[in-house]
Amino acid sequence: MRRFDDSSFGHGWFQAAYSEDLRKGEVQPLTAMGREFVLWRDMQGQAHAMDAHCPHLGTHLGHLGHGGRVCGTSLRCPFHGWQFSGDGACTDIPYSPNPRLEMRHLKSWPLVERNGLVMVWWHPRGIVPSFEVPAMPEHGDAQWSRYRRQRWEVATIWQEVQENIVDTTHFHHLHGVATLARLDRFEPAGPALHVNILHDFNTPRGRLPGFLQTSLYGPYFATVRFRIADLAEILFVDSVVPIEAGRVAVSFSLMARLQGIASPDMSLALIDEAIHQVSQDVPIWEHKMRWKRPSLAEGDGPIMRFRHWAEQFETEDEVPAPAPLRRIEIAAHA
Repeated sequence: MRRFDDSSFGHGWFQAAYSEDLRKGEVQPLTAMGREFVLWRDMQGQAHAMDAHCPHLGTHLGHLGHGGRVCGTSLRCPFHGWQFSGDGACTDIPYSPNPRLEMRHLKSWPLVERNGLVMVWWHPRGIVPSFEVPAMPEHGDAQWSRYRRQRWEVATIWQEVQENIVDTTHFHHLHGVATLARLDRFEPAGPALHVNILHDFNTPRGRLPGFLQTSLYGPYFATVRFRIADLAEILFVDSVVPIEAGRVAVSFSLMARLQGIASPDMSLALIDEAIHQVSQDVPIWEHKMRWKRPSLAEGDGPIMRFRHWAEQFETEDEVPAPAPLRRIEIAAHA
């Protein structure tokens, strides 16, 4: 039985790697959006993302054990020695007296490194980025811990994972949060969406108020600030990457506030709780159907408003004119 009416890949920025995991001179394969890419970092430290297969005879440039090799600021194919610069231009065919290099191009994808993450822009029609990845002021701040990483592969689509952000009632019934959530903010802002949800939490100091403040920037990148009174605070990146139709990778990069908060240990414990709660969501995502017109009840979160916002990332039949790059301000604390 088909579980999803629409499992298309939305366009936007997605997390391809952690910056610290891609060293100078290193080449890595990447499967995303139902196709294969290659990530590499040149000897000057610049990271690049390209289609994985050489336009000559189709060699996989990121194949583990026998892939491409970085030569200065170029990537060299292991089969015949063709070289490509970071923008995908062919710069050398070592054995050809008339290489006509301008005719031989490897697709290169826009890439930025921010918040310790390698982010790649995807649009199936090759349209240039229309918004930016925001910088998180907490990343690199001495008051905050380093990332703790957690990853799941799930048989679902990106819409199902991100829809959890606005599904207010499941926090109480699935995750055991003390009270039903209260939606405090639902604010679409073009390619961004800001959602604040208020809860009461049972803590060693009794029941205390807390909040989840989530900002989505396109379909695949969200920042989530989770705080309980003045006791504990964490921030995490919610990253969803479609691998193929009906299968996604969900990665969390979590930081705990260790200074300027009453209980640093409780902040660290809150990271474990966030991971536990998502682990409870995974089997739900694995098996649930996605109704086009769900039978919603009074008190459900703004499910249909979220779906309307998400529609903007679906591929259009006509290729629109390139839009100017939009700078998105990161949401402030509630």
